[in-house]
Amino acid sequence: MKKQISMGAAVVQLISYLFLPVMEVAAAPDWQEQRLLAPSAPQLSTEQRGRVVIYDGLDEALVDRALDTQFERVENMMFVRVRHTDPQGDSWADDDCD
Repeated sequence: MKKQISMGAAVVQLISYLFLPVMEVAAAPDWQEQRLLAPSAPQLSTEQRGRVVIYDGLDEALVDRALDTQFERVENMMFVRVRHTDPQGDSWADDDCD
């Protein structure tokens, strides 16, 4: 017998898939760092299915750490407006417009 999913259950699944990242943001202030360095099993599963996560405004050192320690996940990461600090302590963010 084929398992049927009710329309309501399908809508709930769709909403949770679309809004899971938003709920994660509300749940953890450092969600980007947590997701980048210690993702949950469901987060890894969505990446394995092709989801790309866009990380915005992270510090250059954190990006470098992630690229060194999470190499197998790099194809599912995108970094924008990375913050850099020069030797004098001045910081700036890439505008990503070359």
